[in-house]
Amino acid sequence: MYSILIVDDDPVTKLLLRRILEQQGYGVETAQDGREGIQKAESLQPALIICDWLMPITDGLEVCRFVKNSPKLCTTFFILLTSKGGLEDRIEGLNAGADEFLAKPIDMNELKARVRAGLRLHQLSQDLQSQKQALENELAEAANYVRSILPPPMLSPFQIETLFLPSRQLGGDCFDYFWLNPDTLIVYLLDVSGHGVGAALPSVLYLVIYCDRNPYLM
Repeated sequence: MYSILIVDDDPVTKLLLRRILEQQGYGVETAQDGREGIQKAESLQPALIICDWLMPITDGLEVCRFVKNSPKLCTTFFILLTSKGGLEDRIEGLNAGADEFLAKPIDMNELKARVRAGLRLHQLSQDLQSQKQALENELAEAANYVRSILPPPMLSPFQIETLFLPSRQLGGDCFDYFWLNPDTLIVYLLDVSGHGVGAALPSVLYLVIYCDRNPYLM
């Protein structure tokens, strides 16, 4: 169940919005001013916030800026509730980070539609964040594996030093070197960048196994 936070100093508006949204099956919390709204946003991390623009002490723009600058709330959809209808006002709200506007007096059908659209975008943002985290974990795992099989620096009869900088976007390369015979040093580079982690790790693994088992390369 999606959670929604309503921030408004008008008790009538707050009660009306709460009843409508709870009838739609959402979990709803309220705050009576912007300061309390920021506190509840931090603790609840709601999927969507409906916030009045004009409030004493801390107004809706300040709440919006806080939400959009918080890493924990970066996917929260923010609807600014306002009686201001001018273009300059909307530009100011958008610059503060508002995702959508609801004009007073509130049309209930418009409210429901905008909330549904906002929650779809929130879910999409959540999915993208999860995919990004999964990719970063995969790339970190691949980098750790490649580090574990890289050769140590060679000091004799000449010096070889290397630097491994794993890519954060593509499945990476691998390299190694070994003596084929007393007079021949073999150096190879396996280029799998651009094919993803799924292609990189098996390629590296098969090459290591091949080199270990091939008597001509020992």
